[in-house]
Amino acid sequence: MLQREGAKASRALRCVAFAIGILALVPARAATVLRSSVEDLARGADAVLRGRVERCVSRWDGGRIVTEVVVARTELWRGSAPERATIVVPGGEAGGVAQHVAGAPSFAPGEDVVVFLARAGAGRFRVAGFAQGKFRVEGEVARPDLSETTLVGPPLAAGARPPGPVRVHELRRTVRGAP
Repeated sequence: MLQREGAKASRALRCVAFAIGILALVPARAATVLRSSVEDLARGADAVLRGRVERCVSRWDGGRIVTEVVVARTELWRGSAPERATIVVPGGEAGGVAQHVAGAPSFAPGEDVVVFLARAGAGRFRVAGFAQGKFRVEGEVARPDLSETTLVGPPLAAGARPPGPVRVHELRRTVRGAP
């Protein structure tokens, strides 16, 4: 009887090890990012603007692909940014090779966006807070795409607004009102 239970336990352990091995072969499709409130993103950004994406051009940058996104500013909510801001995001497609970075914000020409920007040198910006820092505007609602993002860290302070669907005028008020 003891032998039979040992065999069952051994078989169960082998099954668990096999399952873990299989899961290790499956690529992860989520980024782990420190949770930020809209107020935290605004305080940490060099600029927050609303604009329309004019173009997206991917290129090789060393051993990785990046996409340069040009956004024509329609409103400046905080900080300073040029009329046409160039934002560098990881990933894209260049020379027939595609590189996807889970949790990185994505852009499309013609898209209406609100972006929280951090200077990245040489007249360029990056999106602050990764996917949390880019909101797509549809009608009167702005929403970040957090589908490939796992947010971690302590809970937000009481009254702080987490990045999520929000009316554009409320997002503007929150950004401008952040100390």
